[in-house]
Amino acid sequence: MAFFIRFIFLIPFLYPIQGFAQSVVSCRSCEPALLLQEISALHLDQKKTIVFKCPLQVGNLPVTYKWGVADAAGKLIVKPFWDSIGNVSNGLAEIFQYVPQRKKAPLKAGLISFQQKNSLPLSYRSIRVIAGTYYTVDTGRGFQLWKAGKGFISPLLYDSILTTPKYISLYTEGFCHRLDSTAQKINQGPYREWYTNDNNKTYPGYYDTSYIYRNGANKLIPLLADSITSSAHADEIILYRNNSKVPFHLYRIQEHSLHEADAIHPSPLSTLLDSTLIKIKTRSKADSIVLVNDWYLYRRNNMWGYGDTLGNIGIGATYEALRYKHNNRLAVKYKGKWGFLDHRENIIVQPYYDEVGDFIDEGTWVRQGKKYNFVGLNGKLLNTNWYDNITLTAGNNYLVQLKGKTGLVSKEGREIISTRYLQVLDFGGGSCLTQTEDGKWFLMNYAEYRISNDPYTSVQYLPQSKVYVLKK
Repeated sequence: MAFFIRFIFLIPFLYPIQGFAQSVVSCRSCEPALLLQEISALHLDQKKTIVFKCPLQVGNLPVTYKWGVADAAGKLIVKPFWDSIGNVSNGLAEIFQYVPQRKKAPLKAGLISFQQKNSLPLSYRSIRVIAGTYYTVDTGRGFQLWKAGKGFISPLLYDSILTTPKYISLYTEGFCHRLDSTAQKINQGPYREWYTNDNNKTYPGYYDTSYIYRNGANKLIPLLADSITSSAHADEIILYRNNSKVPFHLYRIQEHSLHEADAIHPSPLSTLLDSTLIKIKTRSKADSIVLVNDWYLYRRNNMWGYGDTLGNIGIGATYEALRYKHNNRLAVKYKGKWGFLDHRENIIVQPYYDEVGDFIDEGTWVRQGKKYNFVGLNGKLLNTNWYDNITLTAGNNYLVQLKGKTGLVSKEGREIISTRYLQVLDFGGGSCLTQTEDGKWFLMNYAEYRISNDPYTSVQYLPQSKVYVLKK
């Protein structure tokens, strides 16, 4: 019985209640005067309805609670007879009862009107209002649509019933029916979905939705079309719908690629008259200086060094090139090779590589000959593979190729999608599309788990617009 009482106290939080007060009234008696006294203490608007509970003592049995509904004036709307009360709207209350009355019996749902008439008997798993006066009813074998004052709209059982801003969709056996709320009837047919066209009219779709992806976008874009082709303009594609052509404008995407760091442009010393800069000039004996916040790069006899604006020399002018500092790491070039130092001139990576990136994140890329890898802030290689090519994606990750296969490396430099796929399209935000050996595409997260087991079997590439068109 203790379990029963704890469950009853949870019910108000499981079901939304229209006009629900800040707290549930627990009446000491069902006498209207005492009930009104407790309700008045809540300072309710006179138009509100409130759910209340009453203790019930039968013989020597433990006290149980029953639930009812009253208005703000204390008038009983639904007598306290039920094990739970759900949503109160449309002159109806969702009621719940254990049937039969025993500890592990299932909770059954029904509807009762404010006139104490059972609109729906206690024989359903759940009942909930979804739009206006429409309710979904879970029969245990499927869902039905019920309307206040009219009853069940259709005898069919559906797998699910969903609402949109325009209509109610009812799904069964892979097909979608649609409620015409004006005529209060359900439009049926072997349609996969109902769509709103460019003239704001609703029509059924016999075909699967097409999806497009552009390298640099962060998601697949669903488009309703029988087919999709290139346009004469690179920034649009052509959708064919019901034998008509509809141009679709593509928004601009910034393309990413690997490039060398921006060149350093030193300032002539003749323009630097600040006393701090004079101190820097004296100590570094620099020919030219590049100021960057509280530190600087200086050049002397075509060699580069590093110091701070207090005049301290951190790195002597011994390097052929220095790059801007990121995460206290500087890329340096010595005898034609690149490596990394920290801001105290400790060697992190020996000058060994032909080309390197910058430590904008906790890892960066390095190139030796025609092969690429990634190193961490400690200078150690992060991957066992040396890749044939790498390309920065819009998601700030790296597409990597190895022996004709493609994978994905995170911006920190660690492999997150192994190099065993024909192609990888990176959305950023933790997901990507991968193409397997059989040519099918799968949506996958960065832990290399498939988000959906449904493959995209048809993929067409439109080179003019650089767009992939996918169909399930």
